[in-house]
Amino acid sequence: MLKKGTKLYSILKFKCPHCHEGEFYKSRNPYNFSSMAVNYDSCPKCHRKYSLEPGFYYGAMYVSYALGVAHVVSFVVARWVLGFEMEFWNFIILVAGCLILATPLYYALSKIIWANLFMNYKTKNDEQPND
Repeated sequence: MLKKGTKLYSILKFKCPHCHEGEFYKSRNPYNFSSMAVNYDSCPKCHRKYSLEPGFYYGAMYVSYALGVAHVVSFVVARWVLGFEMEFWNFIILVAGCLILATPLYYALSKIIWANLFMNYKTKNDEQPND
């Protein structure tokens, strides 16, 4: 499931969506705030451009929003399934605090997910790096 050639491999390992060898981000740690989710302009290995057009990563905001909604919904469902009782405002503070802590990770994931939606893994017929 998590082998080279799958989109999940590229997303979870923060690798180039095209060759799965080069790094996508300059720092693999999304909590490194000095270079938080700063990606290369092109892959260091295959030289594929990561930005297909100006403003390409604005669409990643929708992915980030979906990750945030999934985060909140999973907390609500877990509370309901596990029967975890907590005052409403304490629960809101818990969910919001965890969401704030996960925000750098969601930001990094949203950009790599967005790139993987539009870039495919290379095949044997791929010869040009920027097609």
